[in-house]
Amino acid sequence: MRERGHTIAEPGEGCDAIVVNTCAVTAESGRKSRQAVRRLRQIEPNAVVAVCGCFAQVSPEEIRALGVDIIAGSGDRAGLVDALEKAVLAPKEEKRAPAEYLDDALSRRAFESLPAGGGLGRTRAMLKIQDGCSNFCAYCIIPYARGPARSMPLEQVIRETRRLRDEGYREIVVTGIEISSYSDDNQGVSLLDALTAICRAASPARVRLGSLEPRTVTPEFVETAKSLPNLCRHFHLSLQSGCDATLRRMRRRYTTAQFYDAVQRLREAFPLCGVTADLIVGFPGETEEEFGETLGFIRRCAFSGMHIFPYSRRPGTPAASMPGQLDRKTKKQRAQIAAKVADEMKQAFLRSCVGAETQVLFETEEGGYSSGHADFYAEVRVLGTGLAGSLRRVRVTGTDGGVLSGELL
Repeated sequence: MRERGHTIAEPGEGCDAIVVNTCAVTAESGRKSRQAVRRLRQIEPNAVVAVCGCFAQVSPEEIRALGVDIIAGSGDRAGLVDALEKAVLAPKEEKRAPAEYLDDALSRRAFESLPAGGGLGRTRAMLKIQDGCSNFCAYCIIPYARGPARSMPLEQVIRETRRLRDEGYREIVVTGIEISSYSDDNQGVSLLDALTAICRAASPARVRLGSLEPRTVTPEFVETAKSLPNLCRHFHLSLQSGCDATLRRMRRRYTTAQFYDAVQRLREAFPLCGVTADLIVGFPGETEEEFGETLGFIRRCAFSGMHIFPYSRRPGTPAASMPGQLDRKTKKQRAQIAAKVADEMKQAFLRSCVGAETQVLFETEEGGYSSGHADFYAEVRVLGTGLAGSLRRVRVTGTDGGVLSGELL
């Protein structure tokens, strides 16, 4: 939109068009997406309203019921921009049916490139190198909303990385729906090849990986990652459950033993690395004993941070019709228990960082202090201002709640 000369409106400024990019990963996110459309239509009753994203892709009938102007799903972003311009220029009194730009997500084969970048501060940029997923886990709607796994060609990955570096970004986050499946079939390359090329092209900016499948963390992966000096010591692994029986019902393709091996490889190769994970609690059929297994396993892994979700029954997925659905109260209680364990592990990790030296990318300042993130993805605060956008060496001197205190070197 910016490239075509349009301006992004500030809150309360008034606008000609509203775009709501929806999520469908849980039933709750679908509800919030609908709520956002209703709220924004009340705030800007004369604006053209376009709805895109995964919820629009898998539940277009619910979006139609909201009376929006454009429905665009999770593909053809360029088509959405064309439709927005046409709708904004159309006479206001013209009554039209919603313009729809929907396709069969499962038939997609080509990677649709998006402009990579980040906020105006030029601090951290997102580089999306992969889209879609072909795993079809029992609880997940994403393959139906995004289509099969497909990747950005390696030459384009390198070109985009250099552009972001030249624009002044100090950190590039490698993202995708399931980046472990990255593959440029034309050159026979894998995620490891892409990561090596990105780190070289990004230097001196640092590179951070998005979520990884634990099976990706092989001895070869770790050895190559160790040789990349600007790769952040932070690895987010997709766990979902710490119980093998639950993992099988989820149709995950690894065991807890394989997952633990991946964690150990990373810790041996990268001293003081941050290892974070996702966890779903209350999956259909999860017993108290299985939940106890999960709690024991996450304690054994000693994660530096976790994202914890109570299972959300998503229509259209195999898990939605599985027996043994748990009630909301039980799922909420288990999420609270797991979150308490996760916070204890985070605090222990932060205490282990005291005395260490790390590189911090500063992002914000307030009250005479500057804050940013260490390469192992803990927030660090130091005394001083004027540091936003800079990478600086810091010695960690203490902890303050969920934040590290430090001094500039």
